[in-house]
Amino acid sequence: MGGQESAHYLVSPPLGDDPAVIFVPGLGGRTKFVDRWNTPGQEPVIRRASWNDPMNVPGIDERGAALASLVTSSGAAQVVLVGHSMGGLVCLEAARHLGGRLRGTVIMCQYPPHRTPLSPLADLPDRALAEEIEAPPHIRDTTALAAYARLWRSEYRLLNRYLESDPRPVLDAPMIAVGATGDASSWNPECLADWSRYTTGSLSVHLVEGGHQIVEELPADTLRAWVTQAGG
Repeated sequence: MGGQESAHYLVSPPLGDDPAVIFVPGLGGRTKFVDRWNTPGQEPVIRRASWNDPMNVPGIDERGAALASLVTSSGAAQVVLVGHSMGGLVCLEAARHLGGRLRGTVIMCQYPPHRTPLSPLADLPDRALAEEIEAPPHIRDTTALAAYARLWRSEYRLLNRYLESDPRPVLDAPMIAVGATGDASSWNPECLADWSRYTTGSLSVHLVEGGHQIVEELPADTLRAWVTQAGG
């Protein structure tokens, strides 16, 4: 599948000047499941945004700026951003720079920054950290785990740094906040409702059954309904 790169992001399929939906993953960057959200001939195509420089782990605000730069340079005039977990915060920061190009955002399994506690995961041993973030067995059970764990710890330290920063962007577009009933990061609808502080547009809150990785099992019709609602 072809892609389109900025300094550190790869978006595939490439963006054009047609309306676009871009999915931004959280820690670990898994995106293969995005393919089943797309049916040949169905528009808009849901694109993957993957960080393409794993040895370079910049802050969330820098990643958001890099993604926004790619969108702007592509000429895409109408964009809905969909983020899972920490990817939702990247979407928030990307949206800061998109102005009228942004049609809406869908943020899954992530409380708003001021309701997200600092993460203790950066201090866990390798295997315990892998289990907490539900890393796949082919990573947990190999000698590569130590290298992955170092990367994950860097991510969580950057997350904590971002949560302590200020001010936050306030968007002028609809927002959908999705929580999962079995997810410590998003089960509380009252916390999800506080995403209203980050947009002057409408906010809709949804709860689904499952845990933090529910995004990987989410039916295409459900996701597309939220995208349609967010995009007006």
